Amino acid sequence: RSRSNTPLQALNLFNSRFVIQLADRLGDRLVRDAGSDPGAQIDHAFRLLLARPPDEIEHEASLDFLRREGHQAFCRALLNTSEFLFVF
Repeated sequence: RSRSNTPLQALNLFNSRFVIQLADRLGDRLVRDAGSDPGAQIDHAFRLLLARPPDEIEHEASLDFLRREGHQAFCRALLNTSEFLFVF
């Protein structure tokens, strides 16, 4: 197999104090840059972190998650997507 994502790498990203702190700051930035509209915050977050807009399913799931869990958890989830895992 040519590529692998190890569980330890995923756990490190999820539990890292650095990632938690980054998620807090990113949540603050979303509110500052995109205002109070959760939809605009989601679009901005995807563009900042993934360099693309969310598709319809991602947008709806993100909107639900953001409303239930808040900005820090939403940003932390985006920082833990497969785009941020080490691939070797």
